[in-house]
Amino acid sequence: MKVSIIIPTYNDSKYILKTLDSVTDQTMTDYEVIVVDDGSTDETKEVVENYIDGKNLNNKIRYCFQENKDQLNAIIHGLEYATGEYIFILHSDDLICEKDSLEKCVKYMDSNPDAQSIISDLTIIDGDGNITGIQKVKKYERNEYIVPLQLLWLGRNLYVDVGFHRRESYIEKNMKNYLEWNTPFWIDFSEEIEMLNVENVDFSFYKYRVFEDNYANDYMGKLNVISGELRTAVQIMKKYNIPSYKFQYFLFRIFNKLNLEYRPKFSKSEQQNKGDIIEFIVKKRFDDSFSENIYLKSLINFYKTKSDRKIELKNKISNVYFGKDVRIFNKKLLNNTLEEGYQELFEEMNKGFTTILVENEEEKNKIENVCRFLCIDAAVEKKF
Repeated sequence: MKVSIIIPTYNDSKYILKTLDSVTDQTMTDYEVIVVDDGSTDETKEVVENYIDGKNLNNKIRYCFQENKDQLNAIIHGLEYATGEYIFILHSDDLICEKDSLEKCVKYMDSNPDAQSIISDLTIIDGDGNITGIQKVKKYERNEYIVPLQLLWLGRNLYVDVGFHRRESYIEKNMKNYLEWNTPFWIDFSEEIEMLNVENVDFSFYKYRVFEDNYANDYMGKLNVISGELRTAVQIMKKYNIPSYKFQYFLFRIFNKLNLEYRPKFSKSEQQNKGDIIEFIVKKRFDDSFSENIYLKSLINFYKTKSDRKIELKNKISNVYFGKDVRIFNKKLLNNTLEEGYQELFEEMNKGFTTILVENEEEKNKIENVCRFLCIDAAVEKKF
């Protein structure tokens, strides 16, 4: 059973050879590697091509280049060339744990045909590749309380982003959720909220490199990360209500520190105080500085302002962003080059509204995607 290993990379010429070595050293040889260079400006292209030629691996490793569109778009690009029965995403500064890790993953999946993905504890390494610890991953269970628990955890992933996946479910489920909308891969928001069949394995198969200047700690990184967290939270709030949200959040934190299981009180109904929860989530990342960001400020005002207004945008939305495009969106936002349609929409969000009127079905679909990207739960209706 072939494994398609997709390696998205950007200016990682310093580490990518070690990443490739961790693949080519595997005891399992039925694999293909697709390296997707996301517009690197360093020597990544030369380093990878020399590696392929030097080891005569043209039949095993494919190098692809795309203009800088960020990591999720790079993975989507790589999937176009993937032919394996299994999909494994390996970041270009990370490593596969042991030489028999792929073999173990395939053996487990073959023995457990209902499993759509497997996850494991992460082996943490530093910039020099030294093991510094183990990140324990919560035991996965398909239980109804897990989805509201995900909301209680501020929309942040309860489990882990990396896994070993069956191709069919990855294309049908993960593509639409994790890759396109930047939400946790184990939740399917396509129709009703559904947890995928994910299983923990008792061996670590992924070495995750942690740097002091972690991406998620700078301002742009936090903006990109919270986009997916808010989108996850808003989708869940459509279906689940957690009473006394802040109190239950602090209870959950206490239980978590004591290594105890916490099962939240919830009901299957729409969350009532969405604005307070969204503001709470945003402040956990940005404190009160969120008000300096026009989008975050407008988002909170949208949910906290009670209004039954119907609006019609004067400036048409010319460019639709998806979760995979969040870095591009945030760059334009911070550079004040975002399209006028979005600027107008932010103004309307500050005033509050419930419905956006559109002229036709094509525009309706477009605006629905815009609303999902901006994490606003608004109706979109055609004018009559």
